[in-house]
Amino acid sequence: GGRGGAIKGENLPPVCLAREMSDLQQEFVRVCGEGASPRVVEEGWAAVRGLLEQRDKLANLASCAQAPASFGAQFAAVAYLTGLRLGEPTPVERLVRNAGISVKDFFGSVEEQHLRLHPGEPIPEALRRLKEHYMAATVAWKKYDQLFATLFPSGFVGAATADQTTSDDSKQLGWCAFLVAKCLVFGASGGGNVLDVYHLLVCVIELLLSHLPLDARGGAIWQSLGALVPKEHYPMPAPARAALHAELKADPDRIYKLDSAVAKVSADLRATLGLQQAAGGPSSAPGLLRDAASLRKAREAVDARYAKLVVETKQPLDDRALSSIASLPSASAAGGAMPRGVTSPCRSSSAACARSGNAVLMTPLRDPNPPSSPAHSHLMATPMSGQLECVGWLRAAVRGVPAEEASEALAGYFAHCSASPAEAIEQRLDGLCDKLRAAAGEYEAEEIDEQCVLGRRLYHKMLLAFLESEERRLQHGHFVETLLSQGIFHSSLFACCMECVFASYCMQSSVFPQIMHTLDLSPFDLYKVIDPFVKHEPSLPQYLRVHFREVEVKILEHMAWALESPLHAQLREYDALLASPEAAGGESRAATALEQFLKKVKYLAASRVNDLCLRLLLRKELVAQIWECIKVVVEGPARHLMRGRHLDQIIMCTIYGVCKVNKRQEEAPKTFRDIIEQYKRQDKAAAKVFREVRMGDAGEPPQDIIAFYNKIFIPAMKDHLLRILDASRKQQRSPCSTLQSTAESEIRPPSGVLASPQRVLGDRDVFVSHPRTPVAAMTPRTRTLYAFGDSPSGGLLRINHQLASQPRDGSDAANALRALSTTPSHGAASAAMPAPAAVPAPVERKRSHEGGMSKKQLQRRLADDGAAIPVDRSSSHGSSSG
Repeated sequence: GGRGGAIKGENLPPVCLAREMSDLQQEFVRVCGEGASPRVVEEGWAAVRGLLEQRDKLANLASCAQAPASFGAQFAAVAYLTGLRLGEPTPVERLVRNAGISVKDFFGSVEEQHLRLHPGEPIPEALRRLKEHYMAATVAWKKYDQLFATLFPSGFVGAATADQTTSDDSKQLGWCAFLVAKCLVFGASGGGNVLDVYHLLVCVIELLLSHLPLDARGGAIWQSLGALVPKEHYPMPAPARAALHAELKADPDRIYKLDSAVAKVSADLRATLGLQQAAGGPSSAPGLLRDAASLRKAREAVDARYAKLVVETKQPLDDRALSSIASLPSASAAGGAMPRGVTSPCRSSSAACARSGNAVLMTPLRDPNPPSSPAHSHLMATPMSGQLECVGWLRAAVRGVPAEEASEALAGYFAHCSASPAEAIEQRLDGLCDKLRAAAGEYEAEEIDEQCVLGRRLYHKMLLAFLESEERRLQHGHFVETLLSQGIFHSSLFACCMECVFASYCMQSSVFPQIMHTLDLSPFDLYKVIDPFVKHEPSLPQYLRVHFREVEVKILEHMAWALESPLHAQLREYDALLASPEAAGGESRAATALEQFLKKVKYLAASRVNDLCLRLLLRKELVAQIWECIKVVVEGPARHLMRGRHLDQIIMCTIYGVCKVNKRQEEAPKTFRDIIEQYKRQDKAAAKVFREVRMGDAGEPPQDIIAFYNKIFIPAMKDHLLRILDASRKQQRSPCSTLQSTAESEIRPPSGVLASPQRVLGDRDVFVSHPRTPVAAMTPRTRTLYAFGDSPSGGLLRINHQLASQPRDGSDAANALRALSTTPSHGAASAAMPAPAAVPAPVERKRSHEGGMSKKQLQRRLADDGAAIPVDRSSSHGSSSG
């Protein structure tokens, strides 16, 4: 195509042959499974044919020439969506297992196929419920798996009779008993709240421990419980119960609320197993755990009971399958976050190398760093432990803070106002709490009052912190009346406080972004309070800090740019202010806030540009041009492109446009399919970003990213693209090039962000990467490697000297030989590098004494060692070896 022109058509996959279509149909029937409804199979296959005939330009899965098995995620998603539409849902666990994909990949594929089959329609509510159910059940299973090994080391029988079979039966019996309890207590909701599910698990564990035979009480927990627990008695005596709750970090108040529900569970288990109630209390089930001979029969009976409850309570997922489907491979294991079809050569070689056991792979698209690498030095807490920590912090942080009135210290600030704002503030809080109560779900309505009290107390605490900080900054109190009269500020601060509460208690129907809609807040107004809120609460748990960071990122990337956002009017005023002669007279706090917002948007864009360009193996001059174009959009000249759109949409279009105007004859063209394929591998990728892009006005239906590029992006950016291209070429011809170095410094990510090696020089094969393992003894051929923190500093000076003084005569092979020639020979001591100041300014071809062997000596040594002269690097750029 022409320079910056529109897409005239990419190489689309051919229409399927009859033989290929028959093979695909057989694969679709296999994925659906034997128990699938004939209607689901028939109408689902018709939907698949429609998708194949679309000849999708955005996905690699549209090629019928691929192996039928590569369509597994797509087929499972279509079968699930068809079952939902017909009211005959196909079990998710069966689809996932038959397709050989992870549940995470299944979720991503369902969203993408829904956007293709039903463009413009919202994601089905059933999928959101399924995700919540899966997350809570998965956390519960992993926690149960950990606790079983420590609390029941010999299973539910004594160590003398324990073996692998009794251990497996015991573990499955306990898990099925918990699943029965979950169905009975939470019903059709499935227990989407992680905290509630965990505390029910603690109740079931207490029930099992209290019925454990005396000779099976060998776990470490019994050292603290001791003889305090009589046999087959639930609940445990108060001292033993308190010790158990402390060991499992459970909230006693939540446990006590579930006691009546556990009595119902015990009665159901007694009826299932034919047991009689004894003197152990209404919640006891004497004979539940007797001996090894009865375990198998009890497990089968409880398993059958749960299978019946799954149908009766309409559970979205059979949780018995979690132990098997949780181990299925995910696309993210190779750096992806969504299902994908054909991998790039570097990715496929990565997988092949991993299978072969080769751990020395040095491709630019290497798999993520292992847990021992620097990128994983600060491990995040698990969802369960993180939320338990947040609940504990929340209760401690608001202890002693009044909920219905201002504290004495806060009342002192109110005295600075001409009229006390206390009554207006409390009335505003009452109105906001009423909105939260009205919007709470049926299940969450029982706890919303308690959580509103926690939120009000935290609000009073944080309002005082804001006022004290502002007073320290300004050294006076004249600001108080102005700040306290701003209703948006109070609403945004209360929203942040309630977000802390909802996130801590995992209130999925109330947490962000729902809280903005409930309290009538714009994302940009909420954004302005998030950063100072986090700074003013130094004890905020890491779990909540990460949560607020994710909220902020969502606002920066697209929510603040919504059509109705007040950000657009403020940016117009800001641009007009900068253009006026009076702009040099000082900046208002509003202008400072806008500048800070735009800086954060650019930082976010820089990290994503860097990641995506690295995945696409783009030359550094292209990355520099892409970054210049992104700045054109964010900083003003083409900022209208962000209105109602997503930052990632602009980035993908910019990458395509820059690659198109810079296309070389010897390079394979970068298509949108290539760009989207790599975009899908990012953790936060979403199919809606490239499937549904806002077009010219709000009334026009959204279209895919290619239509947006042709109709909107190119008309607005063509001149900028060509101007930046011409400037780049002039800079490249200039001996003092600054465009690329400036762009590289701006988009360089912070330390520890990149998991893959970063190519630091475009004309030499030099990569910087995180070490996978501590560096062992180095050979002469690997002595040019340098590991930060492990290698001596002299090694880094030597490498810098090589790169700075190495002549360039246009011969890649000669340059590679010269780089190798600076490696000392076998048995030679490593010569010390001179200080950088001692390096002579003119570059000479003569070898220095520190340079080692001459070129002829090196050639002879390579010939003796049987080493091949390095091939031209142009052939390696697209190779599988990177």
